[in-house]
Amino acid sequence: MSSGRLTSTMTVMDWRAGLRYALALAAMPAPMACGLWISPLKAEFWSYHLQFVVVAATLAWCLRLLFRSSYPRPLLLGLTAAIGLWTLAIAIVLVDLDILNQYADVTNYTYLLFVSFGIPLLYIAATYGDPHASRSQQVLDALLLALLGLLYWASVMDVLDVHGAVSPTGRWYARHAQDAECTFLALAHVVRWLTAGSAGTRRFFRITSVFLVSYTLCIGVHNNFEVGDVGVTFMSVLGDMLPPVPFVALGLMLYHWRGAPAEAAEGAGLSQRVALGASPILFLMAIFAVGLSIEARHTVLVLSIVGLAVAAYVLRTVQTQYRYVRAQDRLLGMAEALERLSYTDAVTELPNRRAFDRAFAREWAAAARTSEHMSVLMIDVDKFKEYNDLYGHHAGDRCLRAVARMAAGALHRPADFCGRYGGEEFVILLPATPVEGAELVARRILGHIHAANLPHARGVDGRVTVSIGISARGTADMQAESLMERADRNLYRAKGSGRNCCDASETGLQPRLRLVEGRAAL
Repeated sequence: MSSGRLTSTMTVMDWRAGLRYALALAAMPAPMACGLWISPLKAEFWSYHLQFVVVAATLAWCLRLLFRSSYPRPLLLGLTAAIGLWTLAIAIVLVDLDILNQYADVTNYTYLLFVSFGIPLLYIAATYGDPHASRSQQVLDALLLALLGLLYWASVMDVLDVHGAVSPTGRWYARHAQDAECTFLALAHVVRWLTAGSAGTRRFFRITSVFLVSYTLCIGVHNNFEVGDVGVTFMSVLGDMLPPVPFVALGLMLYHWRGAPAEAAEGAGLSQRVALGASPILFLMAIFAVGLSIEARHTVLVLSIVGLAVAAYVLRTVQTQYRYVRAQDRLLGMAEALERLSYTDAVTELPNRRAFDRAFAREWAAAARTSEHMSVLMIDVDKFKEYNDLYGHHAGDRCLRAVARMAAGALHRPADFCGRYGGEEFVILLPATPVEGAELVARRILGHIHAANLPHARGVDGRVTVSIGISARGTADMQAESLMERADRNLYRAKGSGRNCCDASETGLQPRLRLVEGRAAL
């Protein structure tokens, strides 16, 4: 099946599923209408029973999906906890209505459960998806969550009278506080939906966003058009019919996308990084908002809780900053190690050609500014191809390492540079050194290698030897390339003169030096 045909089929399937779900939502008023037909003045009574049935069914469905769906389990667990708190609150209301035969809008227990419904939802919106959160930061987030719950309890004590029911003066606060909480939760989940870094997370927050937006609207109508305030009107009856609708929509959406594949993370974009960085402050904002709404008689408690919350948030921020600085130091160390590696020859562990080019450019510029001397030695291992053919490449690498150690060991100043130029060639850079000093270094290197007596059956005197070309910067040198070219030509002269010697012909000084049996001779 082509991709276009597959997309068309999926679109038809979505339309059909949407139609079925729309019919399911449209059928919601039917049970309520039956209850009103039986008892016209008990709209809110039938609404509580319908809410309990719908929310309990949604809770059971969430529990099933915890083990049989592709949704991220921490997210689904937080949603299940929120639905569970709501179910428990409705169950307590039904116990009061059906068993104790007493009617009250809410009690201290039910109101606390209703407002605590948002705590798990806020927790998953603020904490899920941060791959860098440490265990201690998760503990601090849990502490902020507990402090928010304690403030909710204090706010409940503010709006209830001595009998445990909502006081007349607290009714306005209770309505608007719940509306504000729902709006805050809906915005938090919408932001996480729009900034999610993986398809699975985006899908889940899209579901919760739709649920919370519809929940905010339905509960707002329910809270602001109650029968006791305005009498039995169309809006009051509609307000009693609406609360179950978001839960039905939630169950249908969870059912529809239960088997969708959980794709891997797509990477954190700028919007996701901003959302994850700012999400921990949601707890602090909620704590401040709830604390400011509590009456003055609880000032000490509120200030204590807010102070603890600020301290926890500051500690969390300090931990984040510490981990950031530590990560930066680690990255800087890795970058420096990689840079050293990129300038180091793997066989001899000397600086490589790239490192020499950088050092040569630096020293040439310094010599040009100060008119200082500057010398270069080009070193080549004599008959190295024959050495590899005789002893193998592993032995050849050992030979190069030995020559590298002896060449570097002949340098006594920190500013002197010894590196591998390529193949069996090495290069030595001697800043502030005239040709006479360069010849002394060359003789020292020839002597060290000759005295080492490394066997080479086809080499000069049956041992490993090197040839060296010397070049020094003259006052008329204007181009750096001329210095290297002269060193290279002198190297080939040394090799053409029988090897195991150094040559400085183009410097105008001693034309040729040879080492025979460990002694330098013209």
